[in-house]
Amino acid sequence: MVNDMRFDDDVVIVTGAGRGLGREHALLFAARGARVVVNDLGVSAAGEGKQTQPAQMVVDEIIAAGGKAVADFNNVSTKEGTEAVVKTALDAFGTVTVLVNNAGIITYETLEKMSLEQWRKMLAVTMDSVFHMCKAVWPIFTANHYGRIVNTTSNAGFAGNEQLIHYGAAKLGVAGFTKCLAQEAKAYNVHVNAIAPMAVTRMNQDAFFGGVAPDPKNWQSDISNGVVPMGPPSIVSPAVLWLAHRSTDVNGEIYSTSSGKVGRVSFVVGEGYFNPDHRPEDLRDNIDKVRSLKDYVDPTCTLDELALIPPLFRKN
Repeated sequence: MVNDMRFDDDVVIVTGAGRGLGREHALLFAARGARVVVNDLGVSAAGEGKQTQPAQMVVDEIIAAGGKAVADFNNVSTKEGTEAVVKTALDAFGTVTVLVNNAGIITYETLEKMSLEQWRKMLAVTMDSVFHMCKAVWPIFTANHYGRIVNTTSNAGFAGNEQLIHYGAAKLGVAGFTKCLAQEAKAYNVHVNAIAPMAVTRMNQDAFFGGVAPDPKNWQSDISNGVVPMGPPSIVSPAVLWLAHRSTDVNGEIYSTSSGKVGRVSFVVGEGYFNPDHRPEDLRDNIDKVRSLKDYVDPTCTLDELALIPPLFRKN
């Protein structure tokens, strides 16, 4: 179609692209003309082991369909690994224009039983990888005065989920990283956004859905019949491509996407209760105003909220 969002001029790095969400992102980018670096260590959902087959199988599938792709097996939780991923892109395709930070792991544990090793490993894979990958592509993006970054956060961070304190904390960190980097990036025509996806994958299939996955071809029927409560990874990928496209102007935003629904996620601040001399008892006695989000601010930077305070002082 004439108005299709194409990526013929783009080189896209997708981390964690051997399976699940990342695989679907890579396939869709390639189907729309992008040259794709399929990065994946081939680890288990918990981050154990290593194998090359997942990434290579995605590359083989792309090439068989007439697309262009190359596999990469470097560890994106390290500076050296991410620099190597970018080198793979440069050696194969000469540049990078789009980065999709999708790599992640998941484990389940309560605070009481969680080890420091579990905590550190989650942050390294989930959050450090985003930092390192963005640092690695940054010189290319700023020199070319163009780039698109799509990060992956989660409602486990902004809504919460038991036994996922390490995962939720790391994913919420990615959301904050996204919003802050977007402020720096706009001067270089680089847009940084994030998705908060929900889909049945190997990461959550056993823990939440009894090992059952939706039928990729009849997933809407599976949802309506109560087989699973959400769709497959493929329905998430259109939002990633939309955010990664040259014609998309949004920057510093987060979008929840699952089962065909896409909506913006925001961290809002209520109008609240105002009293420069308030005591704890005042907050207790005005709890409805303190907690209300009826009239809220949707800040795009820290100054947006601070700007509301002087007028309140002037009213008194």
